[in-house]
This record gives sequence, structure tokens and C-alpha cells, in this order.
Amino acid sequence: MVNPFADQRRFMDACDQTTDGTFNEEQYNLYTDLIGEEMSELQDAIDTNDKVEQLDALIDILVVTIGAIHSMGADAEGAWNEVLQSNLAKIDTLTGKVIKRADGKVLKPQGWTPPKLSPFL
Repeated sequence: MVNPFADQRRFMDACDQTTDGTFNEEQYNLYTDLIGEEMSELQDAIDTNDKVEQLDALIDILVVTIGAIHSMGADAEGAWNEVLQSNLAKIDTLTGKVIKRADGKVLKPQGWTPPKLSPFL
């Protein structure tokens, strides 16, 4: 259990769910509904300052999100790598830092290009 994309595929296979790179609308809808449920659980845990339940909800959000990506037939790992490369390109090569807004959101530097995700669909 090292690769969350492969690990989730293994779990989904054990659940008799499709992971063959084709779109499964019913399964995809299940996972997107579960994402909403987990987001609600996260908010409840934040409201009650329950760190254990926050962590549980955050991990579950990752699990059901990866499940949704597999259910839509996309290459989850390939898309992850593309987005990660795009995010890493926001790091200034001279300072090793990113530029942020006052609220902490990372800004896109001059010349930055968005990830190209269509090859992973």
C-alpha cells in the first residue's frame, strides 16, 4: 500500500466496481455523492474541533475522489503527475518560493501554463 491510485483501484475491484478506463455513470454519481457526504462530515468535525474526525474525513475525501476519477475512466495517476508538475512550476527558481495572496493562496507566475488534462481522459 504505497500508491493511493493503485490501492483504490484494488479496493474498487474487490467491490466489483469498474476500473477499466471506461466511464461508469452510476458509479461516478455514487462517488460524487460520497464526496459531498464527506465534505459535510469534514465541516461537522471542524465545527466541533474534532481533529480525529477531520483527518478521517480528509482521508475519505481523497479515497472517494480517486474513486470518482477511476469511475470516470480517467488516468488518475497521470493527471496527478500533470497537475503536480504544473504546481511545481509555480516555484520561483531563484528563491525556491511561490508568490502568495494575502490569504495564502498561491498565485500563478508570469508565463505559467495550466496543466493539460485532456490526454488523461
